[in-house]
Amino acid sequence: MNDNHFNIPYGYGDNKVVLMARDPWTIFSYWETSQDVEDNVRKEISQKGLIPSKSILRVYHPQDGDSSENPTIAFDFELVGRVNSWYIHVDDAGQKWTAEVGILCQTGEFYPIARSNTVSTPDNHISDVCDEGWEDLYYGLFISHGIGTSSLDFRESMDRHLSKCLSSGGSSSGSERSDPVVSNDKQLS
Repeated sequence: MNDNHFNIPYGYGDNKVVLMARDPWTIFSYWETSQDVEDNVRKEISQKGLIPSKSILRVYHPQDGDSSENPTIAFDFELVGRVNSWYIHVDDAGQKWTAEVGILCQTGEFYPIARSNTVSTPDNHISDVCDEGWEDLYYGLFISHGIGTSSLDFRESMDRHLSKCLSSGGSSSGSERSDPVVSNDKQLS
């Protein structure tokens, strides 16, 4: 047996923030910041006579007409310890988001260390588009079961079904469940 130990590095010397849309309301972010870049930012802050307050992940919600130099701030998350990833919960589906990791000064001035890509969260509805490649599958699954003849019919049918399920306590079939579903010690029927 070989006793060689392999050390997995904490980082790779990158200076970046990456955003990935997980679903319409959640963005996953991860980052790595270079110590050299952070030292230079801290030096700049010090030269201006400012006092660093905390490290933050700042999330922007770019609006139409926002310049890249002045986007709308959506959230600030304080980063404590060696945290290098975060799930960001957003209220608006189908929107664009970007982020920066940086240092917030006591005066409220923000100095970025690394900036992310821009991501778009998906819309919170079924697409109105039915591609040609899906016609056979669509017909086999839905039209033959009397659901509808178009994406709009399908969407309306699904909306009705979901509304019915939500208003009836979550039953996914036409009848109520006979076996209760238990989650976190709470009974869901």
